[in-house]
Amino acid sequence: MARKQGFVGHRVPRPEGAVGRLEVYLNGHPVAEGVDYDLTDDHLVFREALHNQATGFLGRLQMTTVGIGVYDKVDSVDIHVTTPEGAFRMFPNLKAIPD
Repeated sequence: MARKQGFVGHRVPRPEGAVGRLEVYLNGHPVAEGVDYDLTDDHLVFREALHNQATGFLGRLQMTTVGIGVYDKVDSVDIHVTTPEGAFRMFPNLKAIPD
């Protein structure tokens, strides 16, 4: 069975339709443009690394049999948008892409 490999990335693709005033949350906490990330036309570029580390089969087996192990480290980004027309849209659980 193949083990899932994690990665570290800094970029999150900007979803199509994410136009207008953005509110960005990293793991449920608000982050600020120009402080925590920069915005390009097609990506949010975070200044700190974002992780997508999935626990492999052996790690999950160890957690279920002895109750200890390595837990997943997965960062999630949510974007809330208020469009110029005043509509509200959510883009939840976005993941970083590998650098």
